[in-house]
Amino acid sequence: MSVPLQIRTRNKLLVGLDYGTTYSGLCFALSNAADFNDIRPWCKWPGGPTENNEYLQKAPSRVAYASENSDLDQDAWGYEIEPGMTTYSWTKLLLDGSAVATEYDDPNLKKAAANGLMKLPPGKQAVDVVTDYMKGMYQMFNQAVKDIGLLSDDEATLSMPVEFWLTVPATWSEEARWATRSAALRAGFATRPGDEINLIPEPEAATHLALKDGLHHVNDLIKEGTGVLVCDCGGGTVDITTYTIDQIVPRLKLAEACVGIGGKCGGTFIDRNLYQLLTQRYGTAFTSLPPEHTGPGSRFMQAFESKKRAFSGIQVGRRGHKLPLNMPDALASASGYDKRWNDIVLSHDDMKKCFDPVVEKIIELVSSQVSAVTRAGNPRVETIILVGGLGESPYVREKLSEWVQSRNIRLTTPMGGGWSAIVRGAVLRGLEGSIVDIKKCRRHYGHTLSKEYEPSIHYNFDENKRHLWKNTFDKNKQMLSGFMYWEMEKGAEIDETTEILSEFVCHYTEGNPMVLEHKLYSCSLDAAPDSIENERVECVGVLKASFADLDLSKLQSTDSEDHKVYRISFTLGINLGAKDGTLNVRLLMRGREIGKATIDFSYR
Repeated sequence: MSVPLQIRTRNKLLVGLDYGTTYSGLCFALSNAADFNDIRPWCKWPGGPTENNEYLQKAPSRVAYASENSDLDQDAWGYEIEPGMTTYSWTKLLLDGSAVATEYDDPNLKKAAANGLMKLPPGKQAVDVVTDYMKGMYQMFNQAVKDIGLLSDDEATLSMPVEFWLTVPATWSEEARWATRSAALRAGFATRPGDEINLIPEPEAATHLALKDGLHHVNDLIKEGTGVLVCDCGGGTVDITTYTIDQIVPRLKLAEACVGIGGKCGGTFIDRNLYQLLTQRYGTAFTSLPPEHTGPGSRFMQAFESKKRAFSGIQVGRRGHKLPLNMPDALASASGYDKRWNDIVLSHDDMKKCFDPVVEKIIELVSSQVSAVTRAGNPRVETIILVGGLGESPYVREKLSEWVQSRNIRLTTPMGGGWSAIVRGAVLRGLEGSIVDIKKCRRHYGHTLSKEYEPSIHYNFDENKRHLWKNTFDKNKQMLSGFMYWEMEKGAEIDETTEILSEFVCHYTEGNPMVLEHKLYSCSLDAAPDSIENERVECVGVLKASFADLDLSKLQSTDSEDHKVYRISFTLGINLGAKDGTLNVRLLMRGREIGKATIDFSYR
């Protein structure tokens, strides 16, 4: 299949990249595209079926290495992988593995990682595996450019600039966003002069596509002054954001109604529930089988994926759901196992046991968000847009339909399906610009400060996180570190220009490297903690900047033992809403930017 791009002038190519937990997508259009309906996902994936490939809107997010598979001459990815290979899946979840778990995360996620379901190859980190997968996507993209005729006969490479839009969960930590962007760059995307790569939250991309689509096809879906909730049910995460429609003409304008919500409780949660069910039922007869037989991509899990996609709450017969799996150690009398045909037979109730905990989490998230919108005094939610791979599940849709029925809320899915809505919406973002002018800050952001130590009050502090020190500039007062100072509150309105400006004092001892290191912290709790001792306070990263060009002779100083100690007043600027989707930092002194400031996420 070729994508029908209407080429009038060679302007800019817009590319959407969606690296998902279970499936990934690619989509593009020219910046002078005549109609947003021309934006279609790429479907010619290496190794994919040649027939009906228009349905291959995404490819499995799996990697297999030639060093571990004797029948491979080179590393394989996506549809190139066959059952029985040693593969790596669900790696996206490991990009955010260091983030503090929330109450909506799958409680078995850590256990799944420990049991090898989200294993990593020896010597590689999650970002390396994601990079290897994206290298395959980049090679496919280069071939696609040729296939759709964007290169003239005398061109070897694309002459027009490319703007890549990489989708990420809205709940992702800054470290995970940085790692995702880093993987894309390492894979080759946006490495040419003039190319750029930006991040877009997955619900925002889906909203852009769905509402634009609604303006054309669905009567009364979009009305000014109403609330639209986007429920993105993906393979690894469920991400929910609600928008208020501020304006429809001359252009669509939205504002986030309240802080979004989400958790790591997507479609892979159902798979983990299946493993838990079969472990309880068959014990080591199941758990002793190698990952090639039971892991993601195996014939067993491919069969379950097919059953999962079709499962409905409406039971049409008593025949079970058969999954092929040879368990030599299973007893002949084992419940639900047909030893003659080597089939596990799941009942309708078994499937419900796998689905129901996930559906309950989704409805809990949706209900919590609807309540938050009301508490914030925003227009009520009138429409829920369901997108994502799991969002296409008949059972999930049935259960959500039951929930919205008594609440006078409409449930809908974008034309063309919700599975590819995110990657198509990412291209639309590049084509039309952002439709979300105002966003809500999803976390508190700030840093730690020291205060004078008062033994009668601060006697019970955590010595692993806080320490005492003497302030040589203030009569050697004893100070205690670790008091939180929040510069940006959760729920505050932000846009592309929003910058946190933090003023603080640094004590620099002569002879040391003239480099500032300052930790940035965040917290997703509604009420921000007072000290660093709270377990929900997370270190985002270490901000680093050089001040080697400063003339120290003009600064306040004091003698301490054999060295001078200088007192330096700095201002730290952190841009939260930058177009590229990452934190941009700068260090200023008296309003002038000093050196180059960066943020380091490798402190762990």
